[in-house]
Amino acid sequence: MKMTNKIIAGIFSAAVIAMAVPALNASAAGLKYSGVYTKEITIEEPEVDSSSDASSTIPVPSPSTTGITGTTPVAGADANAEETEDIQSEKLRVMSGMQFVIAATRYDDEIDTNRNKKYFKFKSSNKKVAKVTSKGVVTTKKAGKCDITVTNKSDGVKYVIHLTVAKTCKVSSIKLNVTNKNYKKLGKTFQLTANVKPKKYTYAPVLWGSTNSDVATVNNRGFVSIKGYGTCSVYCKAGSNNKIAKCNIKVIDPNAPKENGGNTSVSSLTYRTGKLVDISSHNTVNNWQQLKNSCDGVIIRVGYRGYSQGSLNEDIKFRSNVYNCQQHGIPFSVYFFTTAVNEAEGAEEGNWIANELAGMNISMPVFIDTESSGTGSGRSDNLSKPQRTAAVRAACAQLQARGIPAGVYGSTSWLYNRVDMGQLPFSVWVADYRGFCGYGGTKFAWQYTSNGTGYGVANRCDASNWYN
Repeated sequence: MKMTNKIIAGIFSAAVIAMAVPALNASAAGLKYSGVYTKEITIEEPEVDSSSDASSTIPVPSPSTTGITGTTPVAGADANAEETEDIQSEKLRVMSGMQFVIAATRYDDEIDTNRNKKYFKFKSSNKKVAKVTSKGVVTTKKAGKCDITVTNKSDGVKYVIHLTVAKTCKVSSIKLNVTNKNYKKLGKTFQLTANVKPKKYTYAPVLWGSTNSDVATVNNRGFVSIKGYGTCSVYCKAGSNNKIAKCNIKVIDPNAPKENGGNTSVSSLTYRTGKLVDISSHNTVNNWQQLKNSCDGVIIRVGYRGYSQGSLNEDIKFRSNVYNCQQHGIPFSVYFFTTAVNEAEGAEEGNWIANELAGMNISMPVFIDTESSGTGSGRSDNLSKPQRTAAVRAACAQLQARGIPAGVYGSTSWLYNRVDMGQLPFSVWVADYRGFCGYGGTKFAWQYTSNGTGYGVANRCDASNWYN
């Protein structure tokens, strides 16, 4: 668990995103928006009118809006030799500091973006505003306007995106055509489509991703493929305000034991290695069997209360992590990141956590993590010691009232200076990375590193010693 003021962005930056996007030549340095978004366009085959008279007047519609094509005359020296060219176009507003790939459906044929270079030429009218690679990946540089022209190589038909690059593009909502899917077989597929509002952003670039590509992958057009057993969310994101819509997916292993129903149950944790590992959406477990073999239990982040608005949010990998622990027989419990500012909010958190755990069998206390944002601007950063203690105590008390053992997590300094541990008679989980644990009180576990390796977790993870 790390102190960060980018907790929401971190949820998705660690997610495994399975997308069919061509390799990028452009450097991603300086980008404000991670991931390659997708802008879908439809290039229609031009109609040839053999009965038309070259000297006749050809009407020219007014400039097109999003998704509408227009006919533009091509100037010539001889009026009798006047030619016309169908220029299909649309207006598009996007954020500066982002990348999106152009995904074209050409003459009713959906072209894989990895084959963009074979079928199309791409050109930007102003590379200082936005540049485009030969593979159709657009990088927006700064506020301004430019045209991105897509030319079909076989016949020269053009599609023009009249691009307005701005600092903000605030999306009001995204709705997916499907929000929940349950399967009992692998290999299934389905198509997700996103409805972005307001209307002016209907055709805005979107980012598709999956929180667990071992369960389901999604390509850059929202096509989902079921790969393995477990749970995950496939999501779609758009706009400078990062509006998100999710489709929750559950793939049930027919040979797996049934999940417990009813209230949360608590079993004993067996002391074997003396090690615990904690994971959240910031971590990806590559080898669950290795994780099981190298520790006695896993503490999963169940959710968090936001730094600013204070909404309660489930960790996007919580369900998947629980499912995999159950599948592999790994004892687990959870922790919750709190920014509660009073007893009422603390009690609310305790109830919320208990409801999330309904029907599960946990093997350790549930820990309330009281770290600050590190900026001083978080909603709970400037609480007094008595205020913070009261909020944490209320959360723990509510958990225990629901039959769930509770605990408190924090660094040595935090536990001594920011809460009154004399008022918190619960299990204690201490973080201290100095090579020794400076907390003198009784403790359940000591988190001694955030760079643990050899646990089957990609890159690194938090590891703790626990005491039988």
